[in-house]
Amino acid sequence: MLRADLAQYYPAKALFELVLGRSAFLRVKDYGSLSSWRNNYTRLLRAIGVAAVATVEVADPEWHTQFSEVLGNGLRRIQGAEAIDELHAAVAATLGELSFLQLGFVPRGHYRADVVPIVPRNWRLDPVRTVQYVQSSEQRATQVRLKRRPSRESET
Repeated sequence: MLRADLAQYYPAKALFELVLGRSAFLRVKDYGSLSSWRNNYTRLLRAIGVAAVATVEVADPEWHTQFSEVLGNGLRRIQGAEAIDELHAAVAATLGELSFLQLGFVPRGHYRADVVPIVPRNWRLDPVRTVQYVQSSEQRATQVRLKRRPSRESET
């Protein structure tokens, strides 16, 4: 249940401000309607979709299709959520799927096991594709420059 409380769902509120800007945070700061939360989460998933298209330079066509499908399903779940807990669950499930897809693929066969041990052999996600993060010297310089900036957390 939503209540007028800055601390309620604060990690999501802070993410909205960090990624979507101050106005997104202010819409849900103390008390935001379900509609405001839905709008922020919709913008968040759309931003992730745009970022993937703009950033992922090399990927097989099926990865792009799967990514779009997961995002589309997430956006539909957001629109269908009738309560804040359903909305958070919809976004959590979508972001979890996207995270696994970014690492190679979503492990869909684990439902057959009673318990899947959290050990590397069960979680190596490269049977479909290999993910490789590379960094140019210009990107390394940018990373160093960004590290020197004071963090938002040090301002508080």
